[in-house]
Amino acid sequence: MTKGRLTAFTDGVVAIVITILVLEIRFPKEPTLTSLLAMRDVLIAYTISFIFVAVIWVTHHRVMKMTEKVDDQVIWANIFWLFWLTLCPAVTQWVGSNPGMFWPALAYVVVYTMWSFSFGILTKQVLKANENPTHGTQLLRHDHRSGLSMVINLLLIVAVFWHPTIGLFGRFIVSAIWIPSYETAAKIQARLKV
Repeated sequence: MTKGRLTAFTDGVVAIVITILVLEIRFPKEPTLTSLLAMRDVLIAYTISFIFVAVIWVTHHRVMKMTEKVDDQVIWANIFWLFWLTLCPAVTQWVGSNPGMFWPALAYVVVYTMWSFSFGILTKQVLKANENPTHGTQLLRHDHRSGLSMVINLLLIVAVFWHPTIGLFGRFIVSAIWIPSYETAAKIQARLKV
């Protein structure tokens, strides 16, 4: 499989997931502001999930742009990443419909943690498949955001036991880590001496 085909397949799955995220929203029959405000938790969960999906899709695009070749390990790591992505609409709907409840919040955080973890696996497989050092692979190799994301994700899992809502809003922190490009992140890390 070519890199272009893998990217096109991934783009299609991401587009479907974003569509499902919005289709899970059931607007009230009553056309009032009170009715709309009553579904704020669903809209908040949707917004947080949409932002994370968008940020990580852009990050996936950046990784693929730096990739010269893909092998079977990259393909399977990408499929593993997509598996966790496809669970996002279900847990988003569950946590949005049950604000502050432990099990939906835990499921939400675990799915998004596994999605982050699988992205780290994908990045490692991309580096193995592209052993010749390029500017892009050097940026990937020295980027510490996957490790930082995992630490934050694990803290969010623990935090859910204390206060379930933290799991949902903690997703903003993980999203913020991935907004900068790899070049910008490298400059920030150099300034921080990480």
